Amino acid sequence: MRRLVSRYTHVPLAAASVVVLAVVIAWLLLDRLGGPWPRWPRGSIPAPSVVAIPAVPDPAGGAPDRRAESPPPPVGGVPRELRSPAPPLERYTLESGPFTPGETADRVEAELNRLGHATVRFRKEDTTRLFVVTATGFLTTDEARQAVRELGRGTVVEDGGIAEVVLGRHPSLAEAVAAARPLRARGFDVRVNEALAPGSQYHIRYGQFAQRADAQAYREALAQRGISSRVVKVR
Repeated sequence: MRRLVSRYTHVPLAAASVVVLAVVIAWLLLDRLGGPWPRWPRGSIPAPSVVAIPAVPDPAGGAPDRRAESPPPPVGGVPRELRSPAPPLERYTLESGPFTPGETADRVEAELNRLGHATVRFRKEDTTRLFVVTATGFLTTDEARQAVRELGRGTVVEDGGIAEVVLGRHPSLAEAVAAARPLRARGFDVRVNEALAPGSQYHIRYGQFAQRADAQAYREALAQRGISSRVVKVR
């Protein structure tokens, strides 16, 4: 009997080992499945933490540099609202005159219209400087009237009992001298005087040119037709 007991004394120990081994295996399986009991300690690597790095303050004690957040400068370096407006477009035209009231302005304007120009006539009230051509040397008023009939033009005027014949008023000295030359050739005593007379002056503008050189060239072409003009810059 003792021999039998001694022979089977290792059976409870083996059974206990099997139970312990089963418990360990069950523990490991349940630990894998995430049970509510404490986990089996494992050598895992902790997840990295996110650390906020503060902005480096300005050494002078000011606020952090925010130049990267500022908007880009406007094109051209100057804001649109501060830019000066574009200068107006300049053009050139021709102007003839001044003309005193009479047929001269009508004749010049008619010739320009015939050449295909649209003209603009405007009046300017101002004191006019004129050069008056006068025939003198008459002994009597009847002699002066006889000169008017001979020439076919002129106005007899008397100043202090002396009769004279006014033959024309011209806007320039050159025109007055040119008008007096044939009268002298016919034997008349002719005088050219400068006079200031209030009245209206007429100017005629025509043509549109983008360049001053083009306007000057056309001015010279008109001068060959007997039309005097000057270049005027307009906007």
